[in-house]
Amino acid sequence: MTALAALDGAETTPPPELGKVRRLLLALLPVLGALGAYATVDLSPATFPNLYRVVVVLAVVPAFLLLVRPQTATVVVPRLFLWLAVTWALWLPVSLFWTVEADAGLRRIGSISYAFAAGLCVLAFSGGSRAGVATLRLGWTVAFLVTGAIAVWELQSGHHLSDGAALGPNATLIASTFYNPNNYAGFLLTCLPFLVWGGIAARSTPVRFLHAGLVILWIVLIVATQSRTGFLGALVVGPVAVWWFARAASLRQRPVAVPVLVLGLAAWIGLSLAAASEPGQRVLGQLTSPFEENDSLRASDQIRVNLTLLGWRLFVGSGLLGRGAGSYEMLAGQWQEADLGGTTVAHNSFAEIAAEFGLPLLLPLVAVIVVLVHVTLRGTAAAAHRAEAFDLRMATGLGLAGFAASGLAASSILASPWWWLLLGQVSAQAWLLYRMCPSRGDGPTGLRPAGSPWARGDDQVSGPRSLLVGARRS
Repeated sequence: MTALAALDGAETTPPPELGKVRRLLLALLPVLGALGAYATVDLSPATFPNLYRVVVVLAVVPAFLLLVRPQTATVVVPRLFLWLAVTWALWLPVSLFWTVEADAGLRRIGSISYAFAAGLCVLAFSGGSRAGVATLRLGWTVAFLVTGAIAVWELQSGHHLSDGAALGPNATLIASTFYNPNNYAGFLLTCLPFLVWGGIAARSTPVRFLHAGLVILWIVLIVATQSRTGFLGALVVGPVAVWWFARAASLRQRPVAVPVLVLGLAAWIGLSLAAASEPGQRVLGQLTSPFEENDSLRASDQIRVNLTLLGWRLFVGSGLLGRGAGSYEMLAGQWQEADLGGTTVAHNSFAEIAAEFGLPLLLPLVAVIVVLVHVTLRGTAAAAHRAEAFDLRMATGLGLAGFAASGLAASSILASPWWWLLLGQVSAQAWLLYRMCPSRGDGPTGLRPAGSPWARGDDQVSGPRSLLVGARRS
């Protein structure tokens, strides 16, 4: 039976109860993953130990054991992710036999393994449960706050955690803990669905307004990255998020018009006050700069195209098996057929996977993405779950879009824990959605209409399909 054919069956095992340790891990992993090399007591990559790596070393074996249990391993989403993890664990060392330099390949394998473990851990510990998914959503919100606080410090001080070539000591760009503004923009795009979702599922009106304030901060940070990926992504994701909010309010029979007007007024006042400050003026002055046509911009675009073409040539020239771990940067430094501008990082993580590891790793990753899309679009939830299932569909779809966009635009994020953590997060959401939307003719999935202390009781109550502007909850 193929993976997609397996979707015709429904999972009947109820989700596990989450203990305090698992909740704590689910809340911490997004924060530590976003900090990456800076997940230390003093935000210094040179400090030992790195808290993210410590947590992963302690958690990855229990997470793997949770996924190989019979009641879990037979479910399509965790089974495919487990297949992806096992394939990577086996093929990464094999690629060392033909890599350009074994020492560089070993370092590459180590960094990718630590990063990939984040996705494995969040999927396993969440168990595809409401409480697990809600705790992860909270963790992403905290991760946004922590990295956003560092970005605000960059704006105010003009300093950065790293004074590398991607920024320079006096640059007005922000990169937070991500070294490169494009990488940070990709992370911010993946944060927006969790901020919107958190506001929708909040228990009280003040918490919803708090999330609205976080969305305003998100807009400021996206502009401050000066990333075209961030700008274009915001233009696409922003209207979708507004529609999501309105539709979710309709399903829950919540008033829409007054909150939107109040939030719009608050945003206008907040942005006006920010424009009066020096950092705010600097940010507003950057609104059009990423799209100003100049020779440098055109050269940068051409270099990105050349880097992707190099990845394709390495992939095909290797017999579709890849040139080995860590080989891309070294071979890019030797390539003379096109101008790379001295750049040796792929700026396309999917091309990088193909170039270094070939089809044995690219195919399982694509299979996971395809099945997640299929689960997101399949089935119809029962009336008791309709509002919650809609939120899961939106968050999973936007999360997959963010995963793809950041993989195509960031300099290189194969060794970035947050990227793999995002894949594990959307897999956990798809797993929960799979439970809520059994195929036609299947029996109950073991989910109760309301069972999560993190969600409001009315989140599982269906409302009318038309948009209720100003309607009140009955």
